[in-house]
Amino acid sequence: MADTPEQYYGDENKWGNYQFTSLKEIMDQMLLEATDDDSYLKNTKRSKILMHAKQGIKKLTKEAAKNYLAIEMTVSQDLFLPLPQDYSDYEMICVVTPDFKLMPLNINRNMSLSIGYLQDNDGQILFDEDGLILTSDSSNAYAKPFKKYDFCDDYRGGQFETDTSQLSRWGEVNIDENRGTMVFSSNLMEREIVLIYSSDGLQMEKLLEQEITIHKDLEEPLKDWIYFACIERKRGVPDSEKNRALRRYKTTLHKAKIHRSNFDLNEVVKVMRSSSKML
Repeated sequence: MADTPEQYYGDENKWGNYQFTSLKEIMDQMLLEATDDDSYLKNTKRSKILMHAKQGIKKLTKEAAKNYLAIEMTVSQDLFLPLPQDYSDYEMICVVTPDFKLMPLNINRNMSLSIGYLQDNDGQILFDEDGLILTSDSSNAYAKPFKKYDFCDDYRGGQFETDTSQLSRWGEVNIDENRGTMVFSSNLMEREIVLIYSSDGLQMEKLLEQEITIHKDLEEPLKDWIYFACIERKRGVPDSEKNRALRRYKTTLHKAKIHRSNFDLNEVVKVMRSSSKML
């Protein structure tokens, strides 16, 4: 039964929930279809449907509608921070200015994240008692803080040279996905940073199906994906039906991408009219 306006506005946990569908609702629909004698999903195990459903959510979240989250943290004196448990990919990393504005940091791939191999005086690699290589942080950004240098404009040949400090005006960061950390330049020590990142929403293995949600725009492509994935390797399903199911999934996915892109023609017109924009 739908909530009354009083119930909805009185409980902040319910705000905006109408735009989402729970995985349980989708599973119930797919399992109902699996009981139909005329359906190719007949006799498909619930565990298999659930597996493809979770794979589909990850796939759709990445391709059609990233679930962006934002967290604020203080950069430690070690100049690195752990990535969130549900981190999938980053959208932007910013520093908070004294007037509470977010200024993007420059992603510096030249910031060394390499692992140092320990060697003896003859240059031979050292191993532990299990035969594994001994490693340490030696010349990387974990052991030696990465310093951000500021450059000034120089007047040469009648022209000002490019102010390269603008390329990393607020600081620099590199993401070490192997260690699950973000490493920052020295000028960001004890500064507040905001990480805007994407998550597939499946980070907790113990989440109940009613706790896992997906936007209603992605409901149809998800069900189409589940159907296709379940019949793809069934020997009793003709290739024509498999191809039809794949085409339908691609079609509904394409429509969802367009709908979720939030394309606004008025915004394009405003940009094109702006005399300050250089094309």
